[in-house]
Amino acid sequence: MKKYALLALLVAPTFAVADESCEHFKTSYDRTYCSAKSLIESDKALKKVYNKLKSQLNSELSKGLIQAQKDWIRHRDLACENNNGNLDVDCNFRINRERTDYLRDRLRECQAGRCQIHAITKQSWYTY
Repeated sequence: MKKYALLALLVAPTFAVADESCEHFKTSYDRTYCSAKSLIESDKALKKVYNKLKSQLNSELSKGLIQAQKDWIRHRDLACENNNGNLDVDCNFRINRERTDYLRDRLRECQAGRCQIHAITKQSWYTY
């Protein structure tokens, strides 16, 4: 997570702001700082939902979720790195939020006693 914060601070300041509450900033430094903060917060939210879902699963299904998450992280990193090797903060923020929403839906299903094994372990990001 620290590498993303550092990368976000090094990214060219011309990217669109990931968090609408950041739009009032005038300087590129403030926009970059705010976007980096939003990125870190999206990582925290994703981790929280992922860990809650994982705690609801049996050992075998938990292994499937872990593998799906590793595959998703590779997908996100490839999708959000530009040709110069810099992180596209907006892309990362958006994809994190989409994955968090997806996992939150799976968590709700499991909490209601309707865990969908296939949905938990499938590579859902290809439907984004």
